[in-house]
Amino acid sequence: MQACSGRVQQPSDCLSGSSCGGGVGTAGGGAVAGGAGDGGAGTGTIGTCRNNQKDPDESDVDCGGTSHCARCPPASNCTKNADCETAFCADRRCVEPTCSDGIENQDETDVDCGGSCKPCDGGGCSSNDDCSSQYCKDQSCADHCQSGKREADETDTDCGGSECEPCADKERCREASDCQSLVCSKGLCSPATCNDQIKNQDESDLDCGGVCSESSPCPVAARCNTPADCESWICSAAHKCSADIVIPPLDVIDDFEDGDFQLPANPAWGGRAGSWYLFSDGTGIGSYDVFAIKRGSKSVKGLRVQGSGFSGWGSGIGVDLNRSGASDSSKLAYDAAAYSGITFWARAASSSAVKVALPDVDTDSAGMTCSSCGRHYSKFVQIGTDWQRFTVAFSDLAVELGGVPTPTGFKPSGVVSVQFWFASGQSYDLYIDDVALVK
Repeated sequence: MQACSGRVQQPSDCLSGSSCGGGVGTAGGGAVAGGAGDGGAGTGTIGTCRNNQKDPDESDVDCGGTSHCARCPPASNCTKNADCETAFCADRRCVEPTCSDGIENQDETDVDCGGSCKPCDGGGCSSNDDCSSQYCKDQSCADHCQSGKREADETDTDCGGSECEPCADKERCREASDCQSLVCSKGLCSPATCNDQIKNQDESDLDCGGVCSESSPCPVAARCNTPADCESWICSAAHKCSADIVIPPLDVIDDFEDGDFQLPANPAWGGRAGSWYLFSDGTGIGSYDVFAIKRGSKSVKGLRVQGSGFSGWGSGIGVDLNRSGASDSSKLAYDAAAYSGITFWARAASSSAVKVALPDVDTDSAGMTCSSCGRHYSKFVQIGTDWQRFTVAFSDLAVELGGVPTPTGFKPSGVVSVQFWFASGQSYDLYIDDVALVK
């Protein structure tokens, strides 16, 4: 009987009566890509990967599935990506991969990006070209603005261009937007100033406000963020500098610019004379001083009054308008009938309720006519932490509870004092400036 060769043979390869079919042969020939091919394990059967049939372990004829056969070409049937030589099974058919198939394939470094596809906006990478940021670090796309190198459209290292933060002074630039200062001169970022005709730094308007407030406060109608931006020190709710009221110099009671507590001694000012003083119930501690302030270039000094621990009726600070000496007998009334009220600027370290009182001849003992002395005409105002102008009209004044002046009604022609009162138990730190009469 003739023996068979080591390959799997057709029946004609053996002599009649040989044991080629179904017998135990020698080991089969070489493997085929994706599996053991048709060499088998020496079973002597025809190889299933070339039998032109779809066997149970194949996804299509002679390919794919769990078999050791080759992977299936495009257009073949499949159930999973691993069935296909393209590694992409869609709608149960092997298809060519694309840059929009939602799978990381081809030479992509991440899903549908990198390699021959568009650059990735993040994710995996193998080179800078794989990233839209043009910066690949540790096989992940990163922000090129933090690479420590000048790349993409940066004008200097990690700054400038369309994506990075603006550059600091003396760094390279192509246009104003490349610079923090918004000033690009001769290819370098230049420092911002308060006269460069550019709205930069923290200016609220062109070359005014913000850091420029002290040297260049904003004029009326310019944009403002805070009152300090404005020359008038008034910033409206619409963020526009508004005009302050005009106070004639002779109507100013005290602007404190002379640095003392005395009212300006000028007969032309209507004969006003007096000095600022503290008054209290004697239980707490209070102090006052002329203090350096920052409220525009024309107001550099103001009155500061502090106090706490007053447990009786409270405390306050005031000034008599017509007092020639230290004794009460030298305290006389002042005729303010030509005016409609008083005005002043104020701010507090913390928001404080303050009673503005105007003792007159009917409520102050100097008038010698009061029936309930010390119960003055007054109005409460709430003073916040920003400088603000307050105006108290004579018509807004009301006598304090318990006061029964005779005859009734505030007398502008008989004003004795201007006083600021603080309630019992109230701690305060108040700044007052530019106290004046207003018409």
